[in-house]
Amino acid sequence: MTTLNHYCERLGPGLLAEPVNAVTNAAFLIAAWWIQARARRLGLGGDPGLAGLATLAVAIGVGSTLFHTLATPWALLADVVPILLFQLLFLWLYLRRRTTLGAAAALLLVALYLLATLASRAGPQLLNGSLAYYGPTLVVLLVLGWRELQRRQRPQLLLAGGVFSLSLLLRSIDQVVCPWLPVGSHFLWHLLNAVVLALAAAALMPPASASAPPAPRTQP
Repeated sequence: MTTLNHYCERLGPGLLAEPVNAVTNAAFLIAAWWIQARARRLGLGGDPGLAGLATLAVAIGVGSTLFHTLATPWALLADVVPILLFQLLFLWLYLRRRTTLGAAAALLLVALYLLATLASRAGPQLLNGSLAYYGPTLVVLLVLGWRELQRRQRPQLLLAGGVFSLSLLLRSIDQVVCPWLPVGSHFLWHLLNAVVLALAAAALMPPASASAPPAPRTQP
């Protein structure tokens, strides 16, 4: 069986070769719980979109754990596919709930984002593959965050873009810091990205302090 060795912490095959990278995936499960808990507090416990994001956050945690323990090609798919699905669902929900775009226009933009993401992954694997895999994600977060800021709306997306920028940096330097930090820096990517998922979902919810907020659009 082929064992993929992408990260500083892994020194060989075996389920426990990346213990820190594996354990820190619990942060995604905490993010999923937080999304659902906040949704229930705001009376959105039955929102299918938010439930979908929480479910995908769990899938991200499980898939990443599989990859950092088994380190096989199929486990890599279990790692990256839920991440991409979360991105696509979030973008769809944002376009339908936070803009005036219709379903057709929103679907077109989601499809273009998917094409851009797949195209970037076929390019040069710069910065430990971080730009190729997640460059479009960073651009979208910053653009949508700036849009919200210009409208003096919810700050979560711009904050998510800042946190994601830091997490990308830490993912990129994992091999660079290896001589000084044997565990690497990839585990911090997990912890910060769990925060990004929670912030992204929060950007789709009304402020907790709002009194009698208008019911949000709940298109799937």
